[in-house]
Amino acid sequence: MFSEIFPNIFAFIPSNGGSNCFLLRGKKEIVLIDSSTRDNVGALISGFERIGIEPVEVTLIIHTHGHADHFGCDALFPNAKIAMHESDARKINAGLTDFACLQFFPETELPKVSFFLKDKQELDLGKMKLKVIHSPGHTGGSICLLLEPGEILFSGDCLFVKGFGRTDLASGNAQKLVESLKKLQKIGFKALFPGHGAVLLGKDKNRLGLEKTLEMATNTFL
Repeated sequence: MFSEIFPNIFAFIPSNGGSNCFLLRGKKEIVLIDSSTRDNVGALISGFERIGIEPVEVTLIIHTHGHADHFGCDALFPNAKIAMHESDARKINAGLTDFACLQFFPETELPKVSFFLKDKQELDLGKMKLKVIHSPGHTGGSICLLLEPGEILFSGDCLFVKGFGRTDLASGNAQKLVESLKKLQKIGFKALFPGHGAVLLGKDKNRLGLEKTLEMATNTFL
Protein backbone atom coordinates (compact mmCIF):
# COMPACT_ATOMS: atom_id res chain seq x y z
CA MET A 1 0.00 0.00 0.00
CA PHE A 2 1.00 3.60 -0.49
CA SER A 3 1.75 5.65 2.61
CA GLU A 4 1.82 9.46 2.53
CA ILE A 5 5.23 10.28 4.04
CA PHE A 6 5.06 14.01 3.28
CA PRO A 7 2.20 16.04 1.80
CA ASN A 8 1.61 14.77 -1.76
CA ILE A 9 4.55 12.34 -1.54
CA PHE A 10 3.62 8.67 -1.24
CA ALA A 11 5.80 5.60 -0.74
CA PHE A 12 5.08 2.01 -1.78
CA ILE A 13 7.48 -0.38 -0.02
CA PRO A 14 6.92 -4.00 -1.14
CA SER A 15 8.00 -7.02 0.87
CA ASN A 16 8.77 -9.32 -2.06
CA GLY A 17 12.04 -7.91 -3.41
CA GLY A 18 10.54 -5.69 -6.08
CA SER A 19 11.63 -2.09 -6.16
CA ASN A 20 10.06 0.63 -4.08
CA CYS A 21 7.78 3.08 -5.86
CA PHE A 22 7.29 6.73 -5.00
CA LEU A 23 4.40 8.89 -6.17
CA LEU A 24 4.64 12.68 -6.32
CA ARG A 25 1.45 14.66 -6.85
CA GLY A 26 2.47 18.02 -8.28
CA LYS A 27 0.26 20.75 -9.69
CA LYS A 28 1.44 20.11 -13.25
CA GLU A 29 2.49 16.48 -13.20
CA ILE A 30 1.75 13.31 -11.28
CA VAL A 31 5.02 11.40 -11.28
CA LEU A 32 5.82 7.82 -10.37
CA ILE A 33 9.45 6.99 -9.57
CA ASP A 34 9.92 3.34 -10.62
CA SER A 35 7.06 0.85 -10.91
CA SER A 36 8.39 -2.34 -9.23
CA THR A 37 7.90 -5.90 -10.50
CA ARG A 38 4.91 -7.48 -12.21
CA ASP A 39 4.23 -9.38 -8.98
CA ASN A 40 3.11 -6.07 -7.45
CA VAL A 41 0.44 -5.17 -10.03
CA GLY A 42 -2.44 -5.96 -7.68
CA ALA A 43 -0.86 -4.20 -4.72
CA LEU A 44 -0.18 -1.08 -6.80
CA ILE A 45 -3.76 -0.97 -8.07
CA SER A 46 -5.03 -1.25 -4.50
CA GLY A 47 -2.61 1.43 -3.39
CA PHE A 48 -3.81 3.87 -6.02
CA GLU A 49 -7.43 3.20 -5.04
CA ARG A 50 -6.56 3.89 -1.41
CA ILE A 51 -5.08 7.32 -2.10
CA GLY A 52 -7.75 8.30 -4.63
CA ILE A 53 -5.55 8.60 -7.73
CA GLU A 54 -6.28 6.79 -10.97
CA PRO A 55 -3.33 5.15 -12.79
CA VAL A 56 -4.40 7.02 -15.94
CA GLU A 57 -3.65 10.28 -14.12
CA VAL A 58 0.07 9.49 -13.90
CA THR A 59 1.78 11.65 -16.51
CA LEU A 60 5.41 10.60 -16.09
CA ILE A 61 7.30 7.53 -14.89
CA ILE A 62 10.93 8.17 -14.01
CA HIS A 63 13.16 5.12 -13.79
CA THR A 64 16.23 5.36 -11.61
CA HIS A 65 17.92 2.84 -13.92
CA GLY A 66 17.13 0.17 -16.49
CA HIS A 67 16.68 -3.03 -14.48
CA ALA A 68 13.44 -4.97 -14.85
CA ASP A 69 12.56 -5.01 -11.14
CA HIS A 70 12.04 -1.24 -11.47
CA PHE A 71 9.77 -1.14 -14.56
CA GLY A 72 7.59 -4.26 -14.34
CA CYS A 73 4.31 -2.41 -13.82
CA ASP A 74 4.74 0.35 -16.41
CA ALA A 75 1.81 -0.98 -18.46
CA LEU A 76 -0.60 0.08 -15.68
CA PHE A 77 -0.02 3.72 -16.63
CA PRO A 78 -1.06 4.17 -20.28
CA ASN A 79 -0.86 7.97 -20.29
CA ALA A 80 2.61 8.25 -18.76
CA LYS A 81 5.76 9.16 -20.62
CA ILE A 82 8.69 6.93 -19.66
CA ALA A 83 11.88 8.71 -18.57
CA MET A 84 15.35 7.33 -17.91
CA HIS A 85 18.92 8.56 -18.10
CA GLU A 86 20.02 8.48 -21.71
CA SER A 87 22.80 5.93 -21.07
CA ASP A 88 20.43 3.22 -19.81
CA ALA A 89 17.56 4.38 -22.04
CA ARG A 90 19.46 3.69 -25.24
CA LYS A 91 20.16 0.13 -24.08
CA ILE A 92 16.53 -0.44 -23.15
CA ASN A 93 15.25 0.97 -26.44
CA ALA A 94 17.77 -1.22 -28.29
CA GLY A 95 16.19 -4.29 -26.66
CA LEU A 96 19.22 -5.39 -24.64
CA THR A 97 17.45 -7.90 -22.41
CA ASP A 98 20.63 -9.04 -20.64
CA PHE A 99 21.33 -5.48 -19.56
CA ALA A 100 17.77 -5.20 -18.20
CA CYS A 101 18.16 -8.52 -16.30
CA LEU A 102 15.04 -9.94 -17.94
CA GLN A 103 16.42 -13.43 -17.29
CA PHE A 104 15.31 -12.92 -13.69
CA PHE A 105 11.90 -11.47 -14.67
CA PRO A 106 10.96 -13.41 -17.84
CA GLU A 107 7.38 -12.10 -18.20
CA THR A 108 8.38 -8.44 -18.04
CA GLU A 109 8.24 -6.30 -21.18
CA LEU A 110 10.84 -3.67 -21.94
CA PRO A 111 9.38 -0.16 -21.79
CA LYS A 112 9.72 2.34 -24.61
CA VAL A 113 11.68 5.27 -23.19
CA SER A 114 10.61 8.54 -24.81
CA PHE A 115 12.15 11.05 -22.40
CA PHE A 116 15.94 10.95 -21.98
CA LEU A 117 17.31 12.51 -18.79
CA LYS A 118 20.65 14.21 -18.22
CA ASP A 119 22.69 15.16 -15.18
CA LYS A 120 21.53 18.36 -13.43
CA GLN A 121 18.31 18.48 -15.46
CA GLU A 122 15.37 19.97 -13.53
CA LEU A 123 11.80 18.76 -13.88
CA ASP A 124 9.02 21.14 -12.85
CA LEU A 125 6.06 19.22 -11.41
CA GLY A 126 4.23 22.32 -10.21
CA LYS A 127 5.26 23.57 -6.73
CA MET A 128 7.77 20.70 -6.75
CA LYS A 129 11.00 20.35 -8.69
CA LEU A 130 13.08 17.25 -9.23
CA LYS A 131 16.78 17.60 -10.01
CA VAL A 132 18.48 14.72 -11.81
CA ILE A 133 21.78 13.56 -10.29
CA HIS A 134 23.67 11.15 -12.54
CA SER A 135 25.05 8.53 -10.15
CA PRO A 136 26.62 5.69 -12.15
CA GLY A 137 28.00 2.56 -10.58
CA HIS A 138 25.06 0.19 -10.23
CA THR A 139 24.50 0.83 -13.95
CA GLY A 140 26.06 3.37 -16.26
CA GLY A 141 22.86 5.40 -16.36
CA SER A 142 21.75 5.18 -12.74
CA ILE A 143 20.33 8.39 -11.33
CA CYS A 144 19.22 9.86 -8.04
CA LEU A 145 16.53 12.54 -7.84
CA LEU A 146 16.56 15.43 -5.42
CA LEU A 147 13.21 17.01 -4.60
CA GLU A 148 13.37 20.78 -4.32
CA PRO A 149 12.16 22.24 -2.03
CA GLY A 150 12.18 19.62 0.71
CA GLU A 151 15.65 18.10 0.48
CA ILE A 152 14.31 14.62 -0.22
CA LEU A 153 16.63 12.25 -2.08
CA PHE A 154 15.28 9.39 -4.19
CA SER A 155 18.43 7.30 -4.48
CA GLY A 156 17.47 4.32 -6.62
CA ASP A 157 19.94 1.46 -6.21
CA CYS A 158 22.92 3.75 -5.66
CA LEU A 159 22.30 4.14 -1.93
CA PHE A 160 20.20 2.17 0.55
CA VAL A 161 19.65 2.87 4.24
CA LYS A 162 22.40 0.41 5.15
CA GLY A 163 24.26 -0.25 1.94
CA PHE A 164 24.59 0.30 -1.78
CA GLY A 165 23.73 -1.39 -5.05
CA ARG A 166 25.68 -4.25 -6.58
CA THR A 167 28.17 -3.50 -9.34
CA ASP A 168 28.66 -6.92 -10.94
CA LEU A 169 25.87 -6.63 -13.52
CA ALA A 170 26.09 -5.16 -17.02
CA SER A 171 27.57 -1.61 -17.06
CA GLY A 172 28.20 -1.72 -13.30
CA ASN A 173 31.41 -0.11 -12.07
CA ALA A 174 32.64 -0.19 -8.47
CA GLN A 175 34.89 2.86 -8.70
CA LYS A 176 32.14 4.95 -10.25
CA LEU A 177 29.77 3.91 -7.48
CA VAL A 178 32.22 5.16 -4.86
CA GLU A 179 32.47 8.45 -6.76
CA SER A 180 28.68 8.71 -6.87
CA LEU A 181 28.42 8.14 -3.11
CA LYS A 182 30.99 10.87 -2.55
CA LYS A 183 28.86 13.19 -4.69
CA LEU A 184 25.81 12.44 -2.53
CA GLN A 185 27.85 13.28 0.58
CA LYS A 186 27.76 16.93 -0.49
CA ILE A 187 23.94 17.05 -0.47
CA GLY A 188 22.21 17.92 2.80
CA PHE A 189 19.12 15.81 2.24
CA LYS A 190 16.76 15.29 5.16
CA ALA A 191 14.99 12.17 3.88
CA LEU A 192 16.27 9.16 1.94
CA PHE A 193 13.87 7.23 -0.29
CA PRO A 194 15.92 4.33 -1.74
CA GLY A 195 15.14 1.85 -4.51
CA HIS A 196 14.74 -1.01 -2.03
CA GLY A 197 14.11 -1.30 1.68
CA ALA A 198 13.06 1.21 4.30
CA VAL A 199 13.06 4.98 4.00
CA LEU A 200 15.13 7.08 6.40
CA LEU A 201 14.04 10.43 7.84
CA GLY A 202 16.32 12.93 9.54
CA LYS A 203 19.28 14.86 8.13
CA ASP A 204 21.74 13.72 10.82
CA LYS A 205 20.76 10.08 10.40
CA ASN A 206 21.19 10.33 6.64
CA ARG A 207 24.58 12.02 6.96
CA LEU A 208 25.92 9.39 9.39
CA GLY A 209 24.39 6.56 7.38
CA LEU A 210 25.99 7.78 4.17
CA GLU A 211 29.38 8.15 5.83
CA LYS A 212 29.21 4.54 7.05
CA THR A 213 28.05 3.35 3.64
CA LEU A 214 30.86 5.17 1.87
CA GLU A 215 33.39 3.70 4.29
CA MET A 216 31.99 0.22 3.64
CA ALA A 217 32.02 0.74 -0.13
CA THR A 218 35.58 2.04 -0.09
CA ASN A 219 36.77 -0.90 1.98
CA THR A 220 34.95 -3.32 -0.30
CA PHE A 221 36.14 -2.00 -3.64
CA LEU A 222 39.58 -0.44 -3.12
